[in-house]
Amino acid sequence: MISMALLSSAVSCKKYLEPRADNNLTESQILAIPAYAEGLLLNAYRAMPSAESFDLDVITDDAVTNDPGSAFRQMATGSWTSANNPASQWAVAYKEIYYTNLFLDKYGQVTWDGQNQVINDLDQKRLNGEAHGLRAWWEFQLLEYHAGVTDDGQVMGFPIILNPLTVTDNLNLPRGSFDACMAQIISDCDTAIADLPDTYSDESGNTDYNQAMGSRWTNRMAGYAARALKSRATLFAASPAFNVSGDDSKWQLAAITAGDLLKMAGGLGALSPSGLTWYTNSADPEIIWARAISASNSLEADNFPPSLQGNGRTNPSQNLVDAFGMKNGYPISNGSSGFDPNNPYANRDPRLEQYIIFNGNQLGAKGVINTYMGAPLNGLGVQSNATRTGYYLSKFLLDNVSVSNPAVTQNHFNTYFRFTEVFLNYAEAANEAWGPDEDPEGYGFTPRMILAAIRKRAGITQPDAFLTSIAGKDDFRQLVRNERRLELCFENSRFNDLRRWKDLVDFQSSANGVSISQTGANTYSYVYAPVEARAYKDYMIYGPIPYDQVLNSDSLKQNKGW
Repeated sequence: MISMALLSSAVSCKKYLEPRADNNLTESQILAIPAYAEGLLLNAYRAMPSAESFDLDVITDDAVTNDPGSAFRQMATGSWTSANNPASQWAVAYKEIYYTNLFLDKYGQVTWDGQNQVINDLDQKRLNGEAHGLRAWWEFQLLEYHAGVTDDGQVMGFPIILNPLTVTDNLNLPRGSFDACMAQIISDCDTAIADLPDTYSDESGNTDYNQAMGSRWTNRMAGYAARALKSRATLFAASPAFNVSGDDSKWQLAAITAGDLLKMAGGLGALSPSGLTWYTNSADPEIIWARAISASNSLEADNFPPSLQGNGRTNPSQNLVDAFGMKNGYPISNGSSGFDPNNPYANRDPRLEQYIIFNGNQLGAKGVINTYMGAPLNGLGVQSNATRTGYYLSKFLLDNVSVSNPAVTQNHFNTYFRFTEVFLNYAEAANEAWGPDEDPEGYGFTPRMILAAIRKRAGITQPDAFLTSIAGKDDFRQLVRNERRLELCFENSRFNDLRRWKDLVDFQSSANGVSISQTGANTYSYVYAPVEARAYKDYMIYGPIPYDQVLNSDSLKQNKGW
């Protein structure tokens, strides 16, 4: 059955709506108080990620963690089963889908503003859009982590539930087909897009509108966020792991979905010049949807190097470092790159220095960090919280934070969607649909133009001779994928990207590191070696349905191999 996860949700919400001993509120009384009724919807927001997490990065070829107790580290090295899946979204997604369904079932009975009918109607429209957008968010979590191919060769999604189930309903529901699940996600996104403003901003002199749809609702799902979700979902559906028939129309839909949003936002002008460090500024135009700001230093406490009183948890891999080319735009393996193996960090793509701490690099105003073997505190393996790969994380960490002596916090926020991802979505999908230089929809940009703008922003020397040299869909595909890897590193993208691409080579590749020996005052030697193997089998391209769900159901098919 969809069983205990849903059953417990149904029971808990049933109790929520029943009279309680402490306040004796009935369902009708709760629905008579808008703030209480809206609380049903707010539950679906509260479960969304509230802070940056690199759990999905440390189970790829991009990084490892130095935390031996990490469930994700154990997952990547052999413990991933249908009964032991720290990446599972099943229980939380169905719980939040229950709340959105319950809200949609009840919200029409609520008077949202008894004094102003205009505000009342706008409130109801906005809340309906939010609820459908949030349901689409949680439905996509189910698809992304649990869709797959069953033993009979069918591509399956999740049980589609559009009503608030109770303990008396049939919970023994079959999985919907992948295409049916995608159609439901698209439908929910389209409802959200129709009912929500593109962004939450005030209109001069329009008090009623501002009350219901204005800037006071920033950080709630808006129309652009729903469009970005639809872009992410349609790209996922077009990808080789799920588009098993190679249907080009799915690539076209993904391209048009992303392209429409980008055109609305201003085309290439929507690529923020400061987008490389958007995470330092909550008002950066790069951001489409982010969690509300909160002051903390926990991200830095986890990931600062030991010399800064951090635990150094997230260690970027040599694999990822090698994916950053040179400042002239050429990959380090290309004879025109000028790469010097005896000085491997010189003249590299500027994003490397921005996102990764390598030996001799600086963490902003915190100064130089040395990672060579034997370097005090931060050297490779010198203590339990030192790096395992020869690298530390820099991206997302704020150098004006202090972990202790004295502790200093700064504002942080978690970004769900940003424009660079949508640009990369378009570049990938449009290349597959039409090639790198075609613009059949008349957007005013092509995949090549997008990569040119992204690479120029990154600091690649212009003109970009390597980009110009790439001809044809296949070679351009590899460049798009690598740019996506660099731009979205440590944003929980690569694990699911490798799976949707069916890239078994990189999916199963060990995460490598470097041992650096100091041979003189400013000279070093470098030895590269695997640090952590990945124990993934081919079938793990598709995540499992939880074991207990399949065990308790006679209609819920498991993905092949699990």
